[in-house]
Amino acid sequence: MKYYISFIEECIQHPSYLDYIGGRIEVFESDAQYDCKEIRFFTKDVKKFRAFRESWDMKEITSKQLKYVERKTERDFCQFPKK
Repeated sequence: MKYYISFIEECIQHPSYLDYIGGRIEVFESDAQYDCKEIRFFTKDVKKFRAFRESWDMKEITSKQLKYVERKTERDFCQFPKK
């Protein structure tokens, strides 16, 4: 199956996290009108994340590539601060 992914940045208004970038990666099945999944990201490593996004944003990908994007995002770009 083929998927289309799109990166969406969201505004971060909390003063403690202004140097972070956050949002979601919307995942669409082939010709679907609505996303079937969202992959959340929140990271302070903005430069590394932007390079990752440039490689994958608005691309049609395979199931195997989607699994890679999910794992990479979870491992490297889900740095939610501990309370």
